[in-house]
Amino acid sequence: MTMRGALLWALAAAAVALPAAMLVVPSVRWKVVERLPTPWRIAVMAWRHGVTIDHAIIVTMPDGVKLAASLYRPKNVQGRLPTVLIRLPYDRLRFRGGFEPALFFASHGYGVLVQDLRGTGGSGGELMPWRHAAEDGVATLDWIAQQPWSTGKVGTFGCSALGETQLVLARRRHPSHLAMIPSGAGGAIGSAANRHSYFGVFEGGVFQLASGFGWFVDHGAVNPASPPAAPFDRSAHLRRLPVSGLVQAVRPSANGYTEMLSTPLGDPAWERWGYVSDQDALTTPFLMINTWGDQTAGDMLAFAEARRRADPAAAARDKVVVSPGHHCGHAAWDTPGHFGDVAVDNGGRPFGDWALRWFHYWLRGQGDGLNSLAAYNVFMLNENRWLVADSWPPAEARIERWYPASGGHAHGHGGDGSLAKAVPPAAGVDTFDYDPQDPVPARGGPVCCTGAADERSGPADQADVESRKDVLVYTSAPLAEPLRIAGPLRAHLGFSSSASDTDLVARLVHVHPDGRSIGIQEGALRLRYRNGIASPSLMVPGTRYDVVVDMRSIAYAIPRGHRLRLHVTSSSFPRLERNLNTGAPNNADETRSIVAHNRVHHGAATYLELAVLPAAD
Repeated sequence: MTMRGALLWALAAAAVALPAAMLVVPSVRWKVVERLPTPWRIAVMAWRHGVTIDHAIIVTMPDGVKLAASLYRPKNVQGRLPTVLIRLPYDRLRFRGGFEPALFFASHGYGVLVQDLRGTGGSGGELMPWRHAAEDGVATLDWIAQQPWSTGKVGTFGCSALGETQLVLARRRHPSHLAMIPSGAGGAIGSAANRHSYFGVFEGGVFQLASGFGWFVDHGAVNPASPPAAPFDRSAHLRRLPVSGLVQAVRPSANGYTEMLSTPLGDPAWERWGYVSDQDALTTPFLMINTWGDQTAGDMLAFAEARRRADPAAAARDKVVVSPGHHCGHAAWDTPGHFGDVAVDNGGRPFGDWALRWFHYWLRGQGDGLNSLAAYNVFMLNENRWLVADSWPPAEARIERWYPASGGHAHGHGGDGSLAKAVPPAAGVDTFDYDPQDPVPARGGPVCCTGAADERSGPADQADVESRKDVLVYTSAPLAEPLRIAGPLRAHLGFSSSASDTDLVARLVHVHPDGRSIGIQEGALRLRYRNGIASPSLMVPGTRYDVVVDMRSIAYAIPRGHRLRLHVTSSSFPRLERNLNTGAPNNADETRSIVAHNRVHHGAATYLELAVLPAAD
């Protein structure tokens, strides 16, 4: 069916469906609309919002590639309009993260262009994240600025890939790009703030397997017309080796996954592909949104704080919001619910109103640009309240060190591992064996986009993990007062191994009086990157190294009488790719594995670092 035919069918459907739908209560009416085919639903919603849509927009790039777009405008509004640009790789005619905000902004007086990225939806060319996002974005802004319906003042909007491409575009400092609202977009951050998270699928040099594989097998084909993968057992498939062949095995067509895994971390190619570095002076004002369950929340906070410190203008205007919830789920908390195993109330924020006020100020010159909003607005989990601050961590936070210790038997929850604020009187050692063929299972944590029906991010029960001998467990005494954590988390560990390369995974855990053990946040380090991503170096087996595991950031309150716990292990599968312990680069083509005999050395140089707020404020 042609685009024109589809639109005619949509209008006909609207004519039939709307009169009946208007006779029922709003909740039933919405269910009727939701069951319509997506093009019809868009037409019905456009009618309801007083918006006209042209789905036949084509924007030609300098190299001749044509990108497809839809233009949303308010009906009966004459003259030029400030414009919102939404660019996405998920098909603009089907993805609600594109058409729903387009309808919202158009109904409030904006022209909105929703564009399929190169190599996706109706656009030509090939998709390689984010190889052409900056150039194509610049060409699109040039095109918008020349249109008779636009003022040439443009704001960008969207979550995940829709947010990452905003940051990639902001590197170019286009004069029309006056504001942005990127959400869940930490994956655009390359070497900036020393994060090296590239596409949001690397942490501490470790490939986030479940997320990376899941996104590329579902969305990463170079040619959007290539057949999708036939049904397969994801859990079993992720155990196959080599990791480099996982996508090709189930979707045998060209895919960006292959090049991403084969490119060394720290290679200058990442910056050429669009990922943000410290050399990029981004000047576009942002309202940046994320969630605690997003794997890039720590990257986003580190980047925002680095930018705030480097640029007084950014410090005065930029806003950061971190809500409870999963990747791109920040707007889902108007009613109480659960984020993982933690109850959440008061999690809602007026995101729609904030977005309008942000764009009204920067694109129309109206209002105050959310001047009354603090620089950082983060939800304190397990306390159900919002914390506001002018820096991250908050200025009032103090750094605490918690030292693990044991008699050499901290294996599992039944071991003798302890955690206290005093340096242990004796420097002991805990040893555990890490076998890549029997990795520690991942439970919750920072994960998204796996494509798995049972995907679950955030705080989760760790009971089965803590029953294993390859997980070191260190637990505090019951807390004499609440512990209010707000800031980056780091595990400083004295470490040695029989292998030339292995991984460390550190997890912060909340232990309830009834014994429930709920993961709070976690991070990983591939030991070859202990001196930084740009300086990989294999270990000398048996040699002790003092290393730091970045465990992201969190705002989380542990009540009085509960306990703080630290896990140390070497795997979290399939959230993280297994290190096969052989020293092969990134394990991309390796199929052979060996067991690593790993040791954590206690003492003054081994501690958990927390940013802690006063018990009451």
